[in-house]
Amino acid sequence: MAILVHTTADGAEYELGERTIIGRMDGCDLRILDALISKQHAEISFAHGRWSLRDLGSSNGTLVNGRRIHAVDLSEGDQITVGAALLVFSHAAPRARGPQVEIIESSAPQVQARLERTPSETFRPADQIGDLAQLKRDYEKLRIANELNRAIGLEPDVDKLLARLLDETFKLLPADRGVILLMDPQTRQLVPRAVKHARTSHEAINLSSTIINQVFQTGSSVLTMDAMMDSRFAGAKSVIAGGIRSTMCVPMIHQSQLFGVVHLDSLVATGAFSEKDLQILDGVAAQAAQALDNAFKAKQLERNALARRDFERLLPPEVVEQVVNGGFRLERGGELRQTTVMFTDVRGFTAWSERHPPAHIVAVLNDYFELMVDAIHRHKGTLDKFMGDGILALFGAPISYGQDAVNAVACALEMMRFVDQFNREHEGTGDQFSIGIGVNTGPVVAGYMGSSRSMEYTAIGDHVNLASRLCGAAPPGHILVSADTLAALGGHFAAAPLPPIQVKGKQQPVTVYQITGYAQAY
Repeated sequence: MAILVHTTADGAEYELGERTIIGRMDGCDLRILDALISKQHAEISFAHGRWSLRDLGSSNGTLVNGRRIHAVDLSEGDQITVGAALLVFSHAAPRARGPQVEIIESSAPQVQARLERTPSETFRPADQIGDLAQLKRDYEKLRIANELNRAIGLEPDVDKLLARLLDETFKLLPADRGVILLMDPQTRQLVPRAVKHARTSHEAINLSSTIINQVFQTGSSVLTMDAMMDSRFAGAKSVIAGGIRSTMCVPMIHQSQLFGVVHLDSLVATGAFSEKDLQILDGVAAQAAQALDNAFKAKQLERNALARRDFERLLPPEVVEQVVNGGFRLERGGELRQTTVMFTDVRGFTAWSERHPPAHIVAVLNDYFELMVDAIHRHKGTLDKFMGDGILALFGAPISYGQDAVNAVACALEMMRFVDQFNREHEGTGDQFSIGIGVNTGPVVAGYMGSSRSMEYTAIGDHVNLASRLCGAAPPGHILVSADTLAALGGHFAAAPLPPIQVKGKQQPVTVYQITGYAQAY
């Protein structure tokens, strides 16, 4: 079979069946909790000896190796982007699973006495240290930190990082078994992520819920000379079932954030660990927490980069930053907003397209759209959608910049200049475009709309319709604006009145103006 490696979730692997649904709803074969992913986003299937990927009408699309697809056959190493998650397709077999780890529920009564651990102190200047024992302890912490830094470096793969940490820990301490458990951010439960035996073994490891909960709930360490005899864990069936004789369990805390716990135990030695061993493990756990923090932040940066790349196709940079940083939420639903709406359309496009093959049409349109979208973003507009050769852009939604009508008309003038540039660049091929633009201002309902499987940010309302009608009435090379838009321009632009026009949906003729350029005063 084949697997997907979820690189933005710490290297987790998913074995693919003959049909695998990817999405964020319960019941999906591969569930990814990401607001950018549709409830049922994409499907991977195996048929006729080939693996194929199909987008299920998702709102934000499915990309393979950076290109948006509808359906495609998969090859080894293909990178699949859904939402902010990056999945890598591979024919490799799933990694061998380590010994099973189970946290056995305890019937012990509530612990009354606790072994508190003094929080790690910061390193003081040399002239403030008069205690030789303290100096030795600080030196030991620095030595361990240095050794671990050399061993793990800046390892971004969390599973590899944890495995190396256990390897180094076993070099320092006389443990038979070691387990690192990390906190699941969704369930707030501890989940085993790395396991090590001093000797080759595939036996299941039973951990004591009593000991784990002691560390997890109090943030203090547990060191027991004989867990089966320790009065704090009297009656704990989980300790007895595990046959645990000596145990150390230490929280991984960095900057007051609990990442998980490191658990070491010995099955044969009574009093296998000392207080010095606990201090060493404390240093390991602190280093592990810092390394995890670095790895998680690196993954977050990767997720942000992927999300930013996708949103930059539609939104101006200022809005992208707010979306990525959580300052603006992309949720379904609309709101009434004062918005300037712009429609553009290529004149004579149908006749031109009939003379060229589809591949040529797409290539030329992409060159044209590249210039138009650049103008929209430069003037703080939001790309709503492409409509064949037409474009719908919004100014003032989802964010208003206070002079949205001015930005829209300035954008329209720049679009006209960009069309001239486009025509000069394509003069040798004969691909020459002219466009008409319509702009209207007024209250519209703007927001993410659509079904649970497919949404888009758009605007609806009478003022949107009027902008479309103005675009349709604009001769080639003309920018037509409504009276409401002209009133919002504040004299920044030169405008010539035109005879009122009758548009569909309006009983009375509509007053329109042609923008001829910037006003001389500006």
